[in-house]
Amino acid sequence: MADYRELEREAGEIRSRNEALLAKGAEMTAEDRDQVMRDVGRMGVLEEVARSLRDTELETMRAAVAGGAPQIAGGEAPEQAIMGDLRHFMTTGEVRYSTASEEQRAALIAGTGANGGFVVPEPVHAPLIEKYRKHSPLIQDCTVFPMNGNTTMYLPFKATHGATTSTTEAGARTEQTEPTFTGGAASSLQAFDYYTDQRASQTFLDDVPDAEQMYLDWIYEDFLEGMNADAAVGAGSGSQKLQGIFVSNATYQTVLSGSAAAITNTGFLSQFFKLPIKYRQNAKWYLSSVTLSTAMGFAWPNLNNTPLVQTNASDGSFSILGKPVVEVDDAPAVGATAYPIGFGDLSRGYAVGIHKQPVILRDPFTAKPNVIFYGLGRFGGIPWDPYAVVLMKSNNA
Repeated sequence: MADYRELEREAGEIRSRNEALLAKGAEMTAEDRDQVMRDVGRMGVLEEVARSLRDTELETMRAAVAGGAPQIAGGEAPEQAIMGDLRHFMTTGEVRYSTASEEQRAALIAGTGANGGFVVPEPVHAPLIEKYRKHSPLIQDCTVFPMNGNTTMYLPFKATHGATTSTTEAGARTEQTEPTFTGGAASSLQAFDYYTDQRASQTFLDDVPDAEQMYLDWIYEDFLEGMNADAAVGAGSGSQKLQGIFVSNATYQTVLSGSAAAITNTGFLSQFFKLPIKYRQNAKWYLSSVTLSTAMGFAWPNLNNTPLVQTNASDGSFSILGKPVVEVDDAPAVGATAYPIGFGDLSRGYAVGIHKQPVILRDPFTAKPNVIFYGLGRFGGIPWDPYAVVLMKSNNA
């Protein structure tokens, strides 16, 4: 279980950093203002979660004192008891509770009817999400927002950067309009249901130790693979819920490669300098392995045939113009109307929302003699800052 003191300490560090930035006054840069905005949102989430954890801990302690004994059976830590309940459910289908706490029951059972099921406990859920997020070529670089209430979150959206006015010392000061929450699709982060199912025989579940952990891994892996595909080329509606990065040419800036249905070495140079300087520090190149292999055949003219793509011999990583290359399996192939290469800072250019931690529905009837485990999660993703990413179109017109 997370320690609320650690969350309060992190929130305090963010508050101190914000105070230092705000103390700059008129010397604040656009980057400083953007940092303050991001930090304010994160600080609010940290403080709210810390407050909830602290209240829960106090209630548990009061109940233990009032009852004269700990509420956890067998002296187990709360996390161990909850994970044991989940494993017992996945193996046998029996819902049991190792604690007498109503809060713990609410954390383990999702409800009734179509939304019923067994919620994956936080001690299991959080490490799995983080594990797979770190191995996701796109999601790992994006800003992730927890969505605890409505399924739609309206993000602050800066349609115009550097929106300022000037006046004399005694002059009138007009109200500024940036950032706004009316950026259309670019400001509306909506989460949709993603689901998957795995199946096993009851004999397998009975005989294999820790079988449930393997199935949890598969469920989370499927979620992240689906999110990755949609984050790359999803239509943002229908069956593809996340708005894809490589198909968001109406939001992001674009450049032409300079050759019909192909890419060129000079196209990379145009794309690099199209990205504003302030975004380049954390910028990366995003493209498929096939497109990367084509780029590896390029050299810079008049530079003694220096290769466009540099390879780090120690770890096998690639870079272009000194910026890391990220291979994305779901990036589009080179074509006359495609945007196969993205360059920019996804931490500012793309937002992901995680609304609902996964729920497991155990179905021993549909596929007898197998047991089906339905996994349900709720996620969303949209392009955010339109200046933070530049797409290259593989065409010359």
